[in-house]
Amino acid sequence: MRKLILLGDSTCASKKKEARPETGWGEAFFQFLSPSWILCNNAFNGYSTVSCLKSGVFSKSLLDSKEGDSVIIQFGHNDQKPDERGTKPFEQYVANLKYMATEFKKRGVSVYFITSIPRRIFENGRLVDTHKDYIAGMKYAGYLSDTPVIDITLPLMLDLTLLGEEESKKYYMNFPQSVYPNYPEGKEDNTHLRPEGALWVSRTIYDSLKQFNPDFLC
Repeated sequence: MRKLILLGDSTCASKKKEARPETGWGEAFFQFLSPSWILCNNAFNGYSTVSCLKSGVFSKSLLDSKEGDSVIIQFGHNDQKPDERGTKPFEQYVANLKYMATEFKKRGVSVYFITSIPRRIFENGRLVDTHKDYIAGMKYAGYLSDTPVIDITLPLMLDLTLLGEEESKKYYMNFPQSVYPNYPEGKEDNTHLRPEGALWVSRTIYDSLKQFNPDFLC
């Protein structure tokens, strides 16, 4: 069977039971996968392009891939961080993405870049674009490496804007106390997803990918 490999950060990664209801979109994407394909979610909490390369996750994913497989690459959240994970959007970030795509393609693997999930941050009633140049950086990397770039950031931002500041909480780990056993004090996390949010994102990715007609979609 052929494999669809996911490389990304905590917004995509599989979660431990003590973190529930937090859910990565990669956990919800299986329902959009052709039954003749295997989903390999190699996304990890806290990862940037730098982390993925230095940790060996990229190398292992590359060695485990074969001709006819596909990979979805989604980074940006942690490439923005002012620590060892950080990159500049039009420098190392672009170079890392281009390198990943080029190496997979050498093995006959189809590559797709997916832009970041927007953070649910409103100021004065308006949704804030927190990813800025990292979206353009990924598109530039796609141009340089001849890799399809699926921009989910914009349509998801539109969805959040239409839902509004309060209603859009349902997709994120933002809820009051006594709603979930793992979080008796509640939580105010506007980056990570609940199951409803994971399905929302994975469905948006599915709908956006259809224009490229990849073999792995059901």
